[in-house]
Amino acid sequence: MYLINLVNYTIDSPKEDCSLDKLNFAVSRGDAFAIIADSPDRAHMFLRALSMLVKPVSGDFYFKDKKIDFSDYRNLLPCKKKIGYIASDAAMISNISVRENLLYQRYYFENLLSLSLDETAKKLCENFGIYDKLDMRPGRLRSVDLRSAIAIRELIKSPDILLLERPEDFMGHANFDLFVEVLRDKVLTKISLVFISYDKDFIEEFSNKKIFLKGGNLDIVK
Repeated sequence: MYLINLVNYTIDSPKEDCSLDKLNFAVSRGDAFAIIADSPDRAHMFLRALSMLVKPVSGDFYFKDKKIDFSDYRNLLPCKKKIGYIASDAAMISNISVRENLLYQRYYFENLLSLSLDETAKKLCENFGIYDKLDMRPGRLRSVDLRSAIAIRELIKSPDILLLERPEDFMGHANFDLFVEVLRDKVLTKISLVFISYDKDFIEEFSNKKIFLKGGNLDIVK
């Protein structure tokens, strides 16, 4: 069973170097793809496509062998629950606290508002230095703390697949090594990865396949 399977998947964009043309791509548990692209914007668009943030012009998106209907965003929510997305356009809800942002998905799926962070989440918040900032609104955080909070939110989803855009830049120098340590533990649980990185050591450690995106087309090299 594939976690994600794109079939003849086409994404259109006003920017020529962002389009994707009739891609066929599948991710299985334990796959770890490093993206090599002719355009950073196209690589970013590919991650957005995998995260269901952009509706296809044509083609099919299968999540765990189930064809996804993009006509209603509610159809996407159970799938997005299992897809982590740590990228430059990831954001938090601005009018609630960081703590509520971290719990927001659980509020929705468990239909309870009296929830608290579990020990794993608390430990990550402590390690990344934001535990004392949980009751602040995202807009009041320093950019490095906001990015840490976004990463923690995606990690505590316990996703089946994690999509990463230049984690060495997103996390910043101070937190990148800590993020790598956390990711190593996730990889041991056979989480799948698709990522963009310019850090050679990160690519060497965390990829077992490479995706080449050129002119909207895709090739895979194991």
